[in-house]
This record gives sequence, C-alpha cells and structure tokens, in this order.
Amino acid sequence: MNGRIICVALVALASTSAHGQGIRVTELANAEQALQTSRPGLTWRHEQSIDVNCDGRRDEVFTAQDATQYYVAVVVARKAGKQKISVLQFQLSGSSQDSFCGPPEPLQSESLNYDPGEELGATPEGFRRSAHCKGLRLIAGECDSFHLYWSYRTDELNWWRL
Repeated sequence: MNGRIICVALVALASTSAHGQGIRVTELANAEQALQTSRPGLTWRHEQSIDVNCDGRRDEVFTAQDATQYYVAVVVARKAGKQKISVLQFQLSGSSQDSFCGPPEPLQSESLNYDPGEELGATPEGFRRSAHCKGLRLIAGECDSFHLYWSYRTDELNWWRL
C-alpha cells in the first residue's frame, strides 16, 4: 500500500478518534510522512513511541531494511518548527563494529539510568544518564547488543557496543 494512502487514512482516523488519541495518531502520521520524505525507497515500520531526547515528549521510533542495511530512525517531536529526523545504519552482515551477526530482533526500550563507562572504560560521546528518558537496545544474533541513545553533543541518535 502506498505510504501516502496510509498517512491520509491515519489523519482521517485521527479526526474521528477521541481527542487525545487523535492527536497521537496525527503525530504518528506526520512522523511517518516526514521520514518517508527524507528517506524515500524504504518501507518504514513503526516500533514504539518513547521519549528519546529527554524533552518530556514522546518521539517516534521506526525501522527499515534493504538488501544490505538495517536502519533505525527516530523522529523527534519539536514544540515548534520542523521535526528532527535521525537515522542510524547497520550492516546486515560483515565483520565491522556496526555489523550484525544474525537476524535483528524487535527493538527494546531500555533505561538510561546507568553509566556505560563502567563497561566501556569511558562514557560514550554525548551520553547522559537519565531516570526518565529511554534508550533502545538492538539485538542481532549472538554478538554484543547495540545500545542506542540520544547524544546531547551532536543532537542525534548514537550508539555504543562492546
């Protein structure tokens, strides 16, 4: 089905839903449309709505895959102005640090209330410990998981892995 048709259907559904629920559906439709515009040619799947950048608003998390890459995207809600889109790419196979060693599992949200420096020996650039906002954990095979977080230094999604 065409992405535009889905977005139009979601917007139409929003107008018939309860007020709060309708706003969420509209935000999701707008996020998906912005992502389709910025990265055409990929089929994006909505994974979850969580506060990634710790601004108190839920951000939309999507994934997509092509023949060689796996993508994780976050569409950050902004109070005013254009939405911010941040996309990470991972290799479906290979021996580089950003490569999977098996099929990816569904993304899991994870607490950021820890210090990754204890495992890594240094805190990843832009990582900020938080009891409120969430990161994401990406498992792909028997190798180490990817830990995704919002970098306060670059204002984009980033990751670390042992």
